[in-house]
Amino acid sequence: MKLSEVPILLGMASFIDNRLSVDELRARAWFESLDEDIDLDSAKKIVSAWYANHDGVISPSHVNREWRHRKSSALERERSLRMSQEFEEREKNKATPEVVEKYMAEIRAVLAKGKDASLEVDSGEMASDR
Repeated sequence: MKLSEVPILLGMASFIDNRLSVDELRARAWFESLDEDIDLDSAKKIVSAWYANHDGVISPSHVNREWRHRKSSALERERSLRMSQEFEEREKNKATPEVVEKYMAEIRAVLAKGKDASLEVDSGEMASDR
């Protein structure tokens, strides 16, 4: 949010709450206190939600706390969506029972061939497979 936008936010809040005044020093203090990445529209929504649910005067810490919570929730939703998409992709690409059985038959055939091979023991002599 820009410094020039903070008085707009404070003005909106002061229309709802007469205990909050708008002046240059208060706007500058709020600007310095608000998280740098918050935008005016998000801050307005947070102020509206605050006064819809609380009687106390809002402060920058309330706005920041809610902003961080909303960002965290959005990131978690994104992460969950990505995980769901990855799971769906893996489900589409997983082997069918027929393919698994085909590979298992190939593995069994390779292992069966190995049973006929003689084994070497530590002494260097060939051991029988019996």
